[in-house]
Amino acid sequence: MSSTNRFLSKKYIDGIYIPSGLLVVGCLLVKKEWLPYAVLLAAALGGFKMFRVQAVLKPTVFQDFELQEKTIISHNVAIYRFKLPSPTSVLGLPIGQHISIAATLPQPDGASKEIVRSYTPVSGDHQPGFFDLLIKSYPTGNISKYMASLIVGQTIKVRGPKGAMVYTPNMVRHFGMIAGGTGITPMLQIIRAVIRGRPTGDKTGIDLIFANVNKEDILLKEDLDELAKTDKGFRVHYVLNNPPEKWDGGVGFVTPEMIQKYLPKPASDVKLLLCGPPPMISAMKKASEGLGFQKARPVAKLEDQVFAF
Repeated sequence: MSSTNRFLSKKYIDGIYIPSGLLVVGCLLVKKEWLPYAVLLAAALGGFKMFRVQAVLKPTVFQDFELQEKTIISHNVAIYRFKLPSPTSVLGLPIGQHISIAATLPQPDGASKEIVRSYTPVSGDHQPGFFDLLIKSYPTGNISKYMASLIVGQTIKVRGPKGAMVYTPNMVRHFGMIAGGTGITPMLQIIRAVIRGRPTGDKTGIDLIFANVNKEDILLKEDLDELAKTDKGFRVHYVLNNPPEKWDGGVGFVTPEMIQKYLPKPASDVKLLLCGPPPMISAMKKASEGLGFQKARPVAKLEDQVFAF
């Protein structure tokens, strides 16, 4: 929708223009000398309603959002930018939470079925007008393959927020994070929020172990390296199954020894965050318990010391 058409939409006519007109006309009929004040008041209220930041997510209702831009990262990874209803709209997604995406997809038996998957945007509410999703497409994936097939102008169905994690500044002294593959997205959301909060007193320390198969699988490595370079409170440690020659990071699977070396020790003001493939999460829960962290629950709660997304 163009900006001209948007300002002539029913929402603006019913919610701004008609009430403003009634205020001015009413004042003109009742007390003309108040007319300048009525015009100023109508303009102020109209401007506030027109340009205020609006959160658009609904937890129980799927809404359509249009693909505005698609940035190819690699042969099977892309960042998808979706347009919000207005330049001042935000998703209204608390830091640490995620959204659900739904699509009706054909099944092997010829029937169609609605498939729902969860994703964490790599953008935030400090960036109004759009939201970005980093998605890796898998050959056997449902929603990820569907997303890869989208072209600019098509829409997806989204609802939210979802999730038990809600980050607040200085909620802990130190985060230890272990991410595998696309499990980096909720970690990046929190990392960026912490760093944005530095000027207003967020002192949270963060150490991240980011595990992948090959070096080219490391998503947003340049972004992570830049964040680590510019913020002394954040450190990233890479682990690869198949490292290249002269690799100076970790090798193989994430081990208890790596957790001991790179992440904070268990303490009441330390939280361990996990996100990645289910086998990896299961192994990391067992390893963390063996190192003295509280046993992780099957479904994580905000207060848990070990929180798996």
